[in-house]
Amino acid sequence: MNQSKILKISIATAIFFSIFIIVLYATNSTRPIGEKYKQLSELGGPFTLQTKDGPFSLSDIEGKVGVVYFGFLSCTEACPASIGVVQAAYKQLSDEERANVQFLFISVDPDRDSLEDLYDFGDYYDNDLLALTGTQEEIDKVSSDYGVFFELTDLEGSALGYTVDHSSRFYMIDKQGKLFTTMSHSTTPSELAARIQQLQAM
Repeated sequence: MNQSKILKISIATAIFFSIFIIVLYATNSTRPIGEKYKQLSELGGPFTLQTKDGPFSLSDIEGKVGVVYFGFLSCTEACPASIGVVQAAYKQLSDEERANVQFLFISVDPDRDSLEDLYDFGDYYDNDLLALTGTQEEIDKVSSDYGVFFELTDLEGSALGYTVDHSSRFYMIDKQGKLFTTMSHSTTPSELAARIQQLQAM
């Protein structure tokens, strides 16, 4: 084997292992490059946040499958798209399956997303969506617990003043209230529905 072939094989092998390492990080962490990574086993945990009707804890849905998403009401791209995926996934579930899953939308913008607005937002989706928020300290803690990245970004010349850059993932909670896995924003409705059914069968 000549040196040219050996070099090509070496380069191909290096590329393969580089891609493998990137995929491994992407599937086992929820932070963007440059942020501190957390393994799935380190994520999750109980939380209590607020609704217009009072405190709500993750333990309140024990026995059901939970789909948790972190976003904010003035989000114009990732959040509406992700909610659309949840809606489409729910349509693929039976009435019994829908009765045993709860979608929790946690606002990472407590300064602008009032409890009243979050209630109206959740009410629009009937019982399929429950919108929660809390103090900045509470949001910071639950975001850290679940490995959620978000930061405020100024919008010069915009009436909004700022937007919130945030990671976009679905956090799948099993019937015992434990984080089972996360699913990316590119998850299809069929994939999400299948995961819900899997967790309900466990």
